[in-house]
Amino acid sequence: MSNRILLVDDEQEMRKLLRVCLSPYSFVIDEASNGEEVLDKIITESYDLILLDIMMPELDGFEVLKTLREHLDNQIPVILLTALGDTERIIEGLKIGADDYIVKPFEPKELVARVESVLRRAKHSKSKLESFVVKSLSFQPKNYIVSYNNKAIPLTKKEFQIFYRLVSNKGRVYSRDHLLELEWGIEYEGDTRTVDTHVKNIREKLKGVGYENTIIETVWGIGYKVPEGTD
Repeated sequence: MSNRILLVDDEQEMRKLLRVCLSPYSFVIDEASNGEEVLDKIITESYDLILLDIMMPELDGFEVLKTLREHLDNQIPVILLTALGDTERIIEGLKIGADDYIVKPFEPKELVARVESVLRRAKHSKSKLESFVVKSLSFQPKNYIVSYNNKAIPLTKKEFQIFYRLVSNKGRVYSRDHLLELEWGIEYEGDTRTVDTHVKNIREKLKGVGYENTIIETVWGIGYKVPEGTD
């Protein structure tokens, strides 16, 4: 099935250029000329990716992106279209939740490469959202739920994210510093004891529902792992 892409730019010539660049690659293309139109389409249509211009009158790309991430579809990939040298806007967009960006003017091959790359990552991430079972624990990534014997374990979102990362990468040792950076961001000013506290909470909550198996192992002096071969 062909991927559906929504092209968003208030300039008709830019939308036409984007369509010309992408049409040879069997994408199904739709267009929107303003932010309000994007939000209307997202409610009624399904898209695999949005190419979103930042600079639009009234409702700009940032406001559209914020609304998508906070209220509508937090999973749909978004590539921002931005002006040359607009570094601050690029950083702001990535913080809000953009998946990538491309600077205008661009080479058609670069546009296609970035689109295909983001679509591949999105497909991989989507597959990880499917429910699965590891060592009698049922994981529902889409809803941040782990259950045992059909009883939900009351993990916080952050606890789930740490646990899910370890389970999804069995055998890999994550240092406390690395987990802190991945789950809290490089700007977080807390220390690695935060990670230890969350892991301790996960273990206690597992025991609280009668789960006695050791699934998260401590790698002394380094961090944590879920052993390879755990299933």
